[in-house]
Amino acid sequence: MGRVIFLTGGTGFIGTWVAARLLAEQDVELQVLVRANDGAEAERRLLRAWWDMPDLSAAIGRTVRPALGDVRAARLGMPEETYEGLVHRVDTVIHAAADMRIDVPIDEISATNVEGVRHVLELAREIHRDHGLERLVHVSTAYVAGGRSGVIDEGPASDRCGFLSAYEQSKYEGEALVRSAMDDLPVAIARPGMVVGDSRTGAVKTFNTIYTPLRLYLTGRLRVFPMRPDLRVNIVPVDYVADAIVRMVLDPASTGSTFHLTVPTECLPTAREMVDVVRSWA
Repeated sequence: MGRVIFLTGGTGFIGTWVAARLLAEQDVELQVLVRANDGAEAERRLLRAWWDMPDLSAAIGRTVRPALGDVRAARLGMPEETYEGLVHRVDTVIHAAADMRIDVPIDEISATNVEGVRHVLELAREIHRDHGLERLVHVSTAYVAGGRSGVIDEGPASDRCGFLSAYEQSKYEGEALVRSAMDDLPVAIARPGMVVGDSRTGAVKTFNTIYTPLRLYLTGRLRVFPMRPDLRVNIVPVDYVADAIVRMVLDPASTGSTFHLTVPTECLPTAREMVDVVRSWA
């Protein structure tokens, strides 16, 4: 029997690329958490999310199966039979679901980014008790560093310098829950920077983070970027992030570790270089 992987956030930006790379591995079955009222709606949501990845879309109903539920709900909002089916069959969990908004109150965003993590951990613990969990890979963010400056290591994050948004705070609190489970579960934590399009094609499906000011700039609504021209822009291509997450899933040596999925500082573009490239492209 092959590996059965439960993936949250599979309709999102990072999750889509992770799903595609996992299906390139042999003997992998993906159970993808989807919010929907029934199986037909769940399949439609996956088809919409993966419309530009024909191999992934073609796998729906074969090696990819939607699992109806919601990370915000206890026991993932699933019928007991469905939930127990996951407990008995799944051996690896990838938690990539997240609320990416930065302009919402902490209580609202925590429903996904904190309580959602708690619910996924409960599933992981039940799997581990049932037959042994191979790995839980939690997708955090480099911005759990919040207001800290200087060198940020891959150890536990800290809240002593505060956070610049409710998003950062909620991701810090969610990661803290996962880190507290490391003694009991085989956990690995990924901390990507600002994820941008594919390094070869530029393909992207979520126009947030750095794309928001770039869109304003290209449409003439932002004449000046409010940052130093020599500021390094902490971007990382989605294919690199997805490849790293899949390696964390497959390599037992990742257990118990945290990985910054970022580009070396000296290789990052400056704000001036980024704007020059965008201006030239436009």
